Parts: sequence; C-alpha cells; structure tokens
Amino acid sequence: MDSGGGAADGFVRIHRALLSQGHDSVAYVIKKKRQDVPAMVDARRLLSPFQKLAWGLGRVWAKLSRLHLKPIGVYDFDAEANFPAEPIICDARARSAKWDLVVVHWAGAFVTAATIRQVAEALSARVVLWQVDMAHVTGGCHSNLGCPKYQTGCGACPLIGSKDADDLSARQSAERRRIWKEIGAVLLAPTEWSARQARESSITGGLPSKIFPIPLDLEVLRPVENPRDARAELGLPAEARVLLVRGIDPALNYKGFGLLLQALRLLDAQGVTLHVAVLGETGLMGTDWKHVTYTELGVRRGDAAIAIAYQSADFFVNPSTNDNGPMMVGEALVCGVPVVAYPVGLPSVPWADGQVGRVVEPIGDVPALAAAIRAFVEMPAAELLAKKHAAAAAARPLYAASYFSEQLTSALNL
Repeated sequence: MDSGGGAADGFVRIHRALLSQGHDSVAYVIKKKRQDVPAMVDARRLLSPFQKLAWGLGRVWAKLSRLHLKPIGVYDFDAEANFPAEPIICDARARSAKWDLVVVHWAGAFVTAATIRQVAEALSARVVLWQVDMAHVTGGCHSNLGCPKYQTGCGACPLIGSKDADDLSARQSAERRRIWKEIGAVLLAPTEWSARQARESSITGGLPSKIFPIPLDLEVLRPVENPRDARAELGLPAEARVLLVRGIDPALNYKGFGLLLQALRLLDAQGVTLHVAVLGETGLMGTDWKHVTYTELGVRRGDAAIAIAYQSADFFVNPSTNDNGPMMVGEALVCGVPVVAYPVGLPSVPWADGQVGRVVEPIGDVPALAAAIRAFVEMPAAELLAKKHAAAAAARPLYAASYFSEQLTSALNL
C-alpha cells in the first residue's frame, strides 16, 4: 500500500528519495490511494481480466483456508500473496530494458519470495530486502514478541496456535531461506537493533547486510528556534513543557503506550507538571489527571502536518519495546526534538553521551521511563535548547536522500 501507516510512509519516502537523486524508480502496490507520488503503480491494473479473476479467487480461497488459524497482531504468512510475476515484469521492461535493484519492502499479501525471484531474474536485478519490522526474518510474524523460533526455522507457531513443527511458518521460513541464499539477496536494516534480528534469523543470518535509515524530507521536517507559532496552531499551551508521543492502542504491548501511561501516572502522583501532545489515535489518555494535561492531535497526514507537531514539542517519547526502527524517532531528531526511548530500533546517533536524548534501561522498566521523562520536564531551558541543536546536527546528515542513495547504490557491490 502507499498510505495508511508507517510501513507505507517509509515505502513512499524511499521511492521519492531515489527519484529526487535522479534514479529511475518505479513502485508497485496493490492498494493505491495517493495521486501525488510519481511512478506509483497500482499493480492490479496490470492484470488481464483472466489474471484478475484468478488472483481474486486465489485470495478468497486463501482467506477461507486460513479461517481456522486466526493469527493475532500483524502477520505475513503469504497466504494471499498470489500476485503473478509476469505483469510486473512486462511493465518494468516497458519502462527500462535494465534494472539494477528490486527493493522488497513489505510484500505480505502481495508477492512470494518465488515471485520476487522471477521478477529479479527477468530484469537481471539484484534483490535487496528492506527490513520492515521483522517481516523478512521470521516465518510469518512482524514482531516476535519474545518468541525465539525465528532463529531456528520457526514451526509450531504460537501466532497461529500450531503445534506442528512443519507448519506454515516452518515451510515459509525454509522457502525464503533457500531462495534468498540462491539469488544472493542483501538485507538492508534501518538500525543496529534491526540488523541484529536479521543476523540471528535462520532465514537471513547468512546474507550480507548494511545499516542506514529510511530518508526523510529535510526541507519540511526541520527545526524551528521557537515553538510558539506551532503551539498556537495546534492549540497547545505556550509556556508548558510539552511531551509528544504517538497514540496507539495499549493492547499492542510492544508499542509500549500502556507503559507510557503507567509512567505518566507515577509522575502525576509525584506532582510533576507537564503537557502531553498525543499524535495518532485518540481516547487513550483516560481521566482523573491532577498535574498532567494533554491535547489529542489526532491523525495528521503528510510531512507538513506532522512537522508542526514535532516543532511544537520539547521532547519526544518512544516507549516501544520491540520495534524495527520507528520512523517517528528519526522525524523527531531531524526536527531538533530530543528523544526518550528504550534501546530498541534507535538510529546511530550519539546516545551514549546524552546529546540527543536519553536511552532508558532496562527495556520495559516503567520507573526508569518516568525518571527520564521527569529529567526532561525539569531540565533548564538552556540545556534543553542545546540538546535540540545537537539532535538536529547529528540526525540530519543520516536521513538525507543523498546519503540513502549512496548507501543503497553500494549494496550492489555486497
């Protein structure tokens, strides 16, 4: 898809960055909603009437066959990934006789590893796997939630309630492992944490890899010296110390919003005064706050809309306990907003000396998270301003489209 979440946003950002650097890039999706992105192709429109019928029936059959499995969370079992290779091959060849790379972002419910192989071989292109959560390194889940089976080939998958060692997750692991090895695929990860998951995986552990983040539009996502204008536009208090966070259902435990709420309750009981700006889902903060106030900003689409939210904040909190490389951390940093986070999916900027924020350990520790937040609430204004400048200076070169282009091009030689 080209919209509807972080994975889609990242996909579009990669495509746009390549175009901005003068590369020929074409992006294929099966759920196209945006009209403002050049060379974004709705792959369904490439199908002949017969192919469309076969594809649709295949998806229906896959859904019916999977009804008894009832997986939870975000998963990628390829059950509906029956899109044929030939329409993509024909369209790509019509655009260019030779392609260098096939970048696989999130292919679940779209194309299988075997189909990707067909496309790449027909175009004489190298396959690179962009790490989206853990989709490429497991037998089906996007977040392992502590399950170590992806390291040994999956099977008896708890996500689908299986006790069969040779279940769908094991078969998919084996096929991906074989195909990626045979074609010499490259694994690209946005963070060291994500790359470590790939190295530990039985699927991708032997593949060459590189680490660099998804590029951002630095013309739009940029720092401002004074947050007053942004706060006025969003209805935030001008003088408060403002914490920005992404609002997401606490039931998604690995996203950590429930942990943040617990930390805020501790601070509220301690009499700490701060204002929380919640970007995303609404209705999550609850009631009966005494010292903590909040504003729900709702879902804001597009870089310009989210840039204002970052520019209004004093610091950003990412409470995820299992995350590939949340783009909101990068978005905050390039806007000059320091980050408080557990050591999960963080970019390679100077965290150790505290210049760009604070890393909270151990992962999931609520009192430690509350203490880190309180440190930013009570931080002298001059010190906070210095951290804002340091965050922008450290992160902006790392998220430039030119840097991404250089790193991706170098993957051809791995």
